[in-house]
Amino acid sequence: MSVGETVERRSGPTAGTGALARLAALPEAAVLALLFLAGAVFSAVTIMKGIQQNDEGLMLQAAARIASGEVPYSDFWWFYPPGQPYLLAGLWEVFGPSLVPWRVLRVLTDASVGVLVYLLARRYASPGLALAAWLAAIGAMASPSGPHPYPVALAFALGALLAMTRYPVAAGVLTGLCALWRIEFAAYLGLAVVCAYAVRPALERRRALGRYLPAAVVATAALFAPVVLAAGLSESWDLLIRYPIQDFADYQSLPFPLSYEGDINLASLRAARDTVASLLIFYLPLVLLVGSAATVLALGLRWSRARWPQVAVVVFTLGMAHYLLVRTDQFHTGPLAVMFSVLAAWAIGSRGVAFRSMRRLPAAAAGVAVVALVWVAAQGIERVVRELEIDSVAIDIPVADGVAELPRGRCSLPGDEPVRYCTLDELEQAVDYVRRTVPPGEPIYVATRRSDLITSGSPLFYVLAERPNPTRYDIQAPGLITSAPVQREIVGQLERAGLPPVVRWTAAITAAPEPNRAGESTGVHVLDDFLDRRYRPAARFGSYLILEGRG
Repeated sequence: MSVGETVERRSGPTAGTGALARLAALPEAAVLALLFLAGAVFSAVTIMKGIQQNDEGLMLQAAARIASGEVPYSDFWWFYPPGQPYLLAGLWEVFGPSLVPWRVLRVLTDASVGVLVYLLARRYASPGLALAAWLAAIGAMASPSGPHPYPVALAFALGALLAMTRYPVAAGVLTGLCALWRIEFAAYLGLAVVCAYAVRPALERRRALGRYLPAAVVATAALFAPVVLAAGLSESWDLLIRYPIQDFADYQSLPFPLSYEGDINLASLRAARDTVASLLIFYLPLVLLVGSAATVLALGLRWSRARWPQVAVVVFTLGMAHYLLVRTDQFHTGPLAVMFSVLAAWAIGSRGVAFRSMRRLPAAAAGVAVVALVWVAAQGIERVVRELEIDSVAIDIPVADGVAELPRGRCSLPGDEPVRYCTLDELEQAVDYVRRTVPPGEPIYVATRRSDLITSGSPLFYVLAERPNPTRYDIQAPGLITSAPVQREIVGQLERAGLPPVVRWTAAITAAPEPNRAGESTGVHVLDDFLDRRYRPAARFGSYLILEGRG
């Protein structure tokens, strides 16, 4: 612990009385163990509910390919870093095809993020405020859940922010690990750590940078090298760097939510609760940005060089704000909510001398932080409570292993959170048909209702049916599958595979309108024309149309 941190601990807010005093009196290891256990329970109570046909399918299908010996970027199209699919592939090898292992991993990761948030907040805040930051963070992590790579990357980033004060080499290694899950998170993190070191005294700055930067560069290069060398430098660069920078934002960006157009219904307690829940979720991005700005202002007006580690957290938080703005939806609020929670605890408990002409400004900014922190915690708890109230049923597919989903007829969710496809019954029937009619090891191809406009797909169908994809493309990415060259490639691969069965998911969500390039038709129907010409209907289960080759 640095001298600045020691002074801050002594001069910071008191621990309080009652339960908080007893918590503060416990050994630190006991406190952290209790927080980890509570966070794991909070995350686990809903983890077995709900499937994501697109996002969950992408990660698990990539894991299945890797487990079978394929390499991302060369053998199949993939633009995420390799950390998450390789980790899930390892779980696939150990436990076999299942929707459960990634969920256990997510619970452990959520709990770890909560503990790291508490430790980071505790550096400049009381136990009570650190506990409030933990609660807000664990709520943000617990729902919506998914096999996304950002939770693991965020855990490594928080670890690096904690380690940077005394262990710059460890912080560098953690930065490399962070990059293996999310490259942009590592870039934000590297910039954050360098900025923080830059405000240290010159001698300490040179020593820290001389240890951190080489460790980060070497760790990143060593971790990426095996996959990049196996896939090829050109292919890896194109999908890891060029595609996310040049193409991703054009097809994935969404307008920032400012004008709520939902119903305001206060006619009953139930309706009022639904309205409040919808408002909490809809305005969460705005609250996070305003709250983050307020915390930065409050901390900045009372900042001293002794608090130089705060610079790193502020800069990384700004990076998480950019991550949210790239695609402002429910799945991208978590990282900023977590980092804001740390800054809010610091800003609310911050003491120091502000500029005389601005003495009231830090207090006002801290007040905004209080409101925002309560908002973040409330929406996180509300999402989890609402998930618990949903009457879902276990999916009758072997790979599901007890995961539950809403059956048809129970699709109404207040505020449409989280998104439900409401096709469980027909999904079970379609998967059962494929498993009965397509021999194990034989391929199928999963298509959407149209090939010129795609906003979502169902790569999870490959995982549930346990049948491989004969093409390189599991991702139904707009701008990719909707292009003529890729459609011609898919047609050629289907012909070489002997016209395997095609599962066409015709749900409206696969071509839902979006206010970006993904919502625009490319006018390319090469794949549609091929399916119409060379295939015929074999069976239909609701929105799932099974096609067989004409021979």
